[in-house]
Amino acid sequence: MKQYFGILNNDKVNNLSVQGQFDFMIENELFYVSRHYSIEKTETENPEIDLKPTQKVINVFYDYLKRLFLREIDQPFLHFFNDFNESIYGLDKAAQRKIALGHFNERYKKIKVLDASFVKREKDDNGIEQVKNMNRLDFLKGRQNGQKQQLATTENTLQFLNGNATYFESEQFKNNTTTRQFIEFEANLKILISLNGQHKFEEDFHFTDLAILKNLFEKYGDTFKSFEVFIYIHKKIHSFTEAKMANITSLFDAVVEMKLVHNSKTNFLNYVNMEHQMELTKLKFYEPEQNRQHDQRVKQFKIELQVYSTEKFELLPQDVEKPYVITSKKKNLKIFTDKDALDYLFKNTFNCK
Repeated sequence: MKQYFGILNNDKVNNLSVQGQFDFMIENELFYVSRHYSIEKTETENPEIDLKPTQKVINVFYDYLKRLFLREIDQPFLHFFNDFNESIYGLDKAAQRKIALGHFNERYKKIKVLDASFVKREKDDNGIEQVKNMNRLDFLKGRQNGQKQQLATTENTLQFLNGNATYFESEQFKNNTTTRQFIEFEANLKILISLNGQHKFEEDFHFTDLAILKNLFEKYGDTFKSFEVFIYIHKKIHSFTEAKMANITSLFDAVVEMKLVHNSKTNFLNYVNMEHQMELTKLKFYEPEQNRQHDQRVKQFKIELQVYSTEKFELLPQDVEKPYVITSKKKNLKIFTDKDALDYLFKNTFNCK
């Protein structure tokens, strides 16, 4: 937001000519030119030039307004859940979910505006055609995008880029119909997202961390075969606090052996370095039994990944029941890593699988 708010309000830009200011806005991707030709004019005549804010500016401007009106957006959200939590107190999960679904449907219809349904046709695994309603969170994301475009008028955008906070804090702007609609929309949307997050009515790829992960997955589609495996790998790498390179090497060998990623170290390294801020140049290759710690890590990852694989991985008893230990020659004590110790305790003390 900081890189855009007030970007036009400085001596360097103010001292430019009109053409210079125009060029500055285009070169910095603040606006793009939309040319309109009148049917009454010949092709040789100059077209009317209409400047429109770029999508990046529109998104940042919308985020600015959400921060500015956070109190107005939060008040209905807090009041709703205060009453909602009282109404479901002491009820079992099924009863709570039923009440939540009623509120979700009621507020969705209110925020939907359009008196229409959106469906899609697709075939199931047996080739039978099915008709499914559009994911409601997908629709709400579309509504939000429409709200963004409605707010991002040329006047509003220029006031934002000039850093005119007084303009947006004025009663005139606050009481504008479009502004009131925006506040009401975001308040209801926040309630819907929270209800959905608690009770999982729809998959949400837009307003949760899944949205970011989904975009990353699509970015690296030539590396990962499924979204679920990508989420596992992404979160697993984030969880590595020690011996990151060794753990990543073992993780890569595990997913390759189970055919859950495309066998390309170059693509995998590119993903790791770009998204996890590392500078790996290669992944080591180990022959079987060359590195027992590596082998044990690979086995553990394969156990965890079994749920994502269609190929059955044969687990030997020793793979599950006997974590690798390092024996001290001096004291003859068993030394576990933190993870191995927890695995060992759960599998042997609490008899957990």
